[in-house]
Amino acid sequence: MSTDLEVIPLKVRLRHSGLVLTALAAFAALPVLAQSAPKTGERVMIPTLQSADKDLGVQAAEAIRNQLGKQTNVRDLVVVPKADINNSLVSSGYPTTEALAPSDAKALATLVRAPQYLEGVVTKVPTGYKIDSRLIISRDMSRGQILPSAQGSKLDDAAGQVAKSIRDARRQLPAEETCHNAVAQGQYQAGVSAARSALAGYPNANIVAACLVDAYAGLKMDDSVIAVAERIHANDPRNTVALRRLAEMYRTKNDTTRELAALASLAAADPTNIKLIQDVVNEYGAMKRAEQAVPLVRDLVQNNPGDPQLLNLAWIVYLAAKDYAGAIDIGNEMVRVDTAAATADYYARLVGAYNAMNQSQKASEAAARGIAKFPNDPNLQLFGAQALFKSGQLLQALEASKRVVAANPKNGQGYFLLATIQDSLDRYDDIVNTLQAAKTNGVDPSSLSQLALKQGSDAYKAGVASKDRADYQRAVKFLQLSDQLQASADAKFLLGASAFSIGQSATTDANDKRSCELAKLARDSFTLAQANLPAGGQKYPNEAAQLLTAIPQFTPAVDNEIKRFCK
Repeated sequence: MSTDLEVIPLKVRLRHSGLVLTALAAFAALPVLAQSAPKTGERVMIPTLQSADKDLGVQAAEAIRNQLGKQTNVRDLVVVPKADINNSLVSSGYPTTEALAPSDAKALATLVRAPQYLEGVVTKVPTGYKIDSRLIISRDMSRGQILPSAQGSKLDDAAGQVAKSIRDARRQLPAEETCHNAVAQGQYQAGVSAARSALAGYPNANIVAACLVDAYAGLKMDDSVIAVAERIHANDPRNTVALRRLAEMYRTKNDTTRELAALASLAAADPTNIKLIQDVVNEYGAMKRAEQAVPLVRDLVQNNPGDPQLLNLAWIVYLAAKDYAGAIDIGNEMVRVDTAAATADYYARLVGAYNAMNQSQKASEAAARGIAKFPNDPNLQLFGAQALFKSGQLLQALEASKRVVAANPKNGQGYFLLATIQDSLDRYDDIVNTLQAAKTNGVDPSSLSQLALKQGSDAYKAGVASKDRADYQRAVKFLQLSDQLQASADAKFLLGASAFSIGQSATTDANDKRSCELAKLARDSFTLAQANLPAGGQKYPNEAAQLLTAIPQFTPAVDNEIKRFCK
């Protein structure tokens, strides 16, 4: 019976960064006498290396395949032939002379059933050729062994050195697999033992050392995790497994400086890895260091133009970093690419960005666009009113803020904005009504009290400057309201001081105008002052004492005016 192998075409689709890899996988049908087939070792794939010279990348890969084949026995290791690699690439529409992206290389290795594969760069140097490479395990492309840099006057010489390094690096793989399986089953101590046995003969075995880190992490041995991860990082600065663990451990220890350094190194280790960069950006965000994430997302967006998810990530990062100009540019591009991204929240944030840049008119325009699209959104209505106020359109802002509180009577920010606008229009009685309405609708009385206190304080200062009794009377109205909302020594002292000033001026004017009404105003004002100054004296003892001492000096004159003018 013939033992020729039957080739079965099977389409496999794999995706990376929007690219689709479709390949014909050649699977051999088992012959009837399969037990007589010779035993072969694991397969390793050597794809085209990166190079400025396209032909050199192809030649270097083939040279390494040849050298590795010469140095090993097929029973120990099978080098995937160039023809197998090229057939899969051609059937997928991929060129055979270009180096693959990392995820595509992993996918191809899985396709050709190679548990390990090489990634590398070959360059021409004055003395000949230089090859920098690492051996990757297909199960997890983040776990690799950096190989010693190889140089030779001839390409075969450099390739021979790489082949020997591959053989040396593979010695750790049986122990790594044992360690990996033990860790997966929660048998962390067994994982430690397996990993240490491999490291004893190959101290720089980073693939198995990464598993040792995992095992130590499972045992909660943080210092050991850090020690091994730092050793890996020193030998291989691009080892993402070690860097992730370092960032995690330093975060646990609240060592912000070292955590930031680990995150920066992690981003630099694989800047084209979108998922990795997103993870780093999220960590920066959690640390409230969004400004350090801006360069990362800027590069992501530039290298992946038109990607809606990355634009959204950049939009959030720029806003968090308070880079509002950059956020506006990114936001505009985001909604151009994906119109569905123009949500009510987007418009609200856009308005906020313009306001932060003091571009009130553009903020107002953005709010108007948002309200036109989402007329019932309470946040947009509020931001629209704020934008109108900041742009100086007071009457329009007044009406807009009234609509905000009418739509949601419990909107505290709406009441505060309405009161602020009323203050700008000198509508003081309206402010009192607004604050009382806010209290009735459950807005935090302490915040309302502070707003009323500010109004009262401003009015008192205006009275001191103008000597106008009307300013003091306005102060009394707001300070009484503030004290009713939440009692405070500040409100009571200013209330007493304002009432004293009213009594003082009313006493003088009552005598000049022979006015019973003014005489009674003076009497009532001094009574109000006497009722509030003692409590205000808790914070302003000297000032309150002076006023309380002065009041009795006015009492005889006030009593005499009432007797004379109030008949």
